[in-house]
Amino acid sequence: MSRTIDQLGGKALEASMRMPLREWNWSEGVALYGLYVYGEAGERTAIFEFLRKWYVERMDAGQIQETVNATAPCFALMKIADRLDDERALALVESRVNFLLRDAARLANGAFEHTLTETAFGGQLWVDTLFMAGLFLTESGLMLDREEAVQEGINQFLLHAEALQGNDGLFYHGWDEGKGSVIGCRWARGNAWAAIVGVELLGLLPEKHARDKAQIEDIVTRQLRGLQAKQDLSGLWTTVVTEPGTYVETSAAAGIAYAVLKGVRLGRLDRRWLPMGERAYRAVCGHVDEEGVLRGVSSGTAVQRHPGEYQVIARGRQEGYGQGLLLAMLSEELTGTR
Repeated sequence: MSRTIDQLGGKALEASMRMPLREWNWSEGVALYGLYVYGEAGERTAIFEFLRKWYVERMDAGQIQETVNATAPCFALMKIADRLDDERALALVESRVNFLLRDAARLANGAFEHTLTETAFGGQLWVDTLFMAGLFLTESGLMLDREEAVQEGINQFLLHAEALQGNDGLFYHGWDEGKGSVIGCRWARGNAWAAIVGVELLGLLPEKHARDKAQIEDIVTRQLRGLQAKQDLSGLWTTVVTEPGTYVETSAAAGIAYAVLKGVRLGRLDRRWLPMGERAYRAVCGHVDEEGVLRGVSSGTAVQRHPGEYQVIARGRQEGYGQGLLLAMLSEELTGTR
């Protein structure tokens, strides 16, 4: 059956808004991020009403945990707080900023320990943190005029890149302070998290942060060079980017495509990266089913010991973060990048 991009986007939006999104946690947070980005690009009042209802219900329930991973829903909340007509929204944003600045567990180098609601991974730094908390910290700092938060978000990006970015430009999944070394592999979705945050920071930061922006641009450029070298003929990337024997994974490609397309649109990335982003975009669209669900998304993934353990991670379900990254990618169609 033939589909236009408009039809695909409409179905993807419907599928995303049908998801239960029950918890205040990272997967829901990525879905909400994608919904917000897509709504801003298309000016869809139905999306704002969905977000408003979701946040009011969760604030009423009061089960909002203070971990790095569970900071993810705070991003979209921050973006719509002034439209909610609910004083709890801004108070929650400010409270989460204070938690990250004052109380969040850190490694010796100052990087956030990657804390989750489900399991403890003491002394570990994960690339996921950049998206789940680091980006929120910088943008909320700009919104609240709290320079300490802005700079801390930048520092987190630079600290994570220092620990996780290899000589090939690709990011490893994690770092273990006790072992003093990287852990896991060059995981595709982790590289998507890093690429998105790098591009977002380049677009957000004012010129007084020119030196930081130059560092971030160098990090992102080296990463994109590494990703370009490993892009599969399908347009996707294998779930372990450096291991062609692992399966190709779609949410990573959606995130990378979004980062590239947005970066080029903002004039923050060179247009030489556009063909890579376009190939990923088309490949991801080909994995959206007729109901608007992105297929081929690997399930939530902790740091694994070797490529074989990433290879056996299931990829059969609809995932909130998969839908969120899909919507973010599709939003670039609405903004005229393509």
